[in-house]
Amino acid sequence: MPSRLTRVLSLPLLLAACNGAAPPPNPAAPPAAANAHGNCLASLPVTPLTTPAASLYAQDFAATPLDAAGLRCIAEVWGETRFASPERHDPAYAPIQAAHGEDGDLRWTNVAHERVQLLRIAQGAAAATWLLRIDTGLAMEGSRYDLIFTSDAHGRLSDQMLVGVEGVMYRRNVDLRSPLQFTVLEVGGRETASGPDYRAAFRIDDDGRIASDPQGSTEALDPAAVNAAADPDQPADGDSATSVEEVDGAPGDAEAIRQLLFSDSGVIEEVVQRQTLADGSLAMLAVGRTDVAGLVLYVLRPVATGTHGRTRYQVASLTFPEPDQALGGELGPAVWKADKDGVGIALTMRYDFLREGGNAETGEPQTRIVEQTLNARLQLASGELRAASP
Repeated sequence: MPSRLTRVLSLPLLLAACNGAAPPPNPAAPPAAANAHGNCLASLPVTPLTTPAASLYAQDFAATPLDAAGLRCIAEVWGETRFASPERHDPAYAPIQAAHGEDGDLRWTNVAHERVQLLRIAQGAAAATWLLRIDTGLAMEGSRYDLIFTSDAHGRLSDQMLVGVEGVMYRRNVDLRSPLQFTVLEVGGRETASGPDYRAAFRIDDDGRIASDPQGSTEALDPAAVNAAADPDQPADGDSATSVEEVDGAPGDAEAIRQLLFSDSGVIEEVVQRQTLADGSLAMLAVGRTDVAGLVLYVLRPVATGTHGRTRYQVASLTFPEPDQALGGELGPAVWKADKDGVGIALTMRYDFLREGGNAETGEPQTRIVEQTLNARLQLASGELRAASP
């Protein structure tokens, strides 16, 4: 689709403790002056990171590297905050931190930024979860840093952990088990040196705080199994995407939604409805038609009220391409079923196809109607809208 929005939506994620001293105060929050100019993270083009995802440190991502404006945003969010080792959230890591004594003073301002990527892991009402990858361009140790961090509704740094790093005496990696659960796996000792290994599970709560998860699994994910099982119900020709958009109007202003989605996009409006999530918060459901019988489904959740009567929305989209040989289509009822984890959406679509042989008496072309239910699910934790089974 040619519009600005559909291009954005792309139709188609430390301190060392020595001698047993108590951990220092949490360094996650930036200085009060940091991020004083609004939520710059919300304006960055960000690639969603699908979970589960195994051995992230060893993977390369296709996400577009941040440009100069994106780097300034990250610098604003992080300020002089030190990258937090697992010790910040798990006291059991303290002896390991003391043993290798590395990465204790890493921060945005003292590492090189040859290539920086930002991926969104989850988007909630109170916090977003991100993966920040910094490739320094250096060889061997210090070539790459992976950080999981969370930001609040205003784009301020909430919590963070350095989950991917390679030092002289260790290598740390992370498995994302779900958008809000991850496992840190560290191998100690390099070459002939020996060192302790470490593995621990962590969780992220609704407010973006990271905590040790004693009940969580610490078994490494099998990358081959994860890749083979990814999105088994997702049609190959249906695309989903997310973005953040700020528009004129109060939250739930239907006319503002129409202007955003349908004013110059070539997508024909079918439905714009106010809906309610399980916690009572507002969402907007919109459906547009493309080509003869293709559909685009949108769910918009207000995440902040901007200045001058504007509203910032988290926008999720999903395309349903028209079936082969369809002559047209008519949208029927749209069913919305909210639960604590997300929303199930069912769209009834009546497609017109040519009837083989036409009229039995005259031979004139005739059509037949085929009714299908198109199912989708919005996951609140990740913010993604995906095709689903009935």
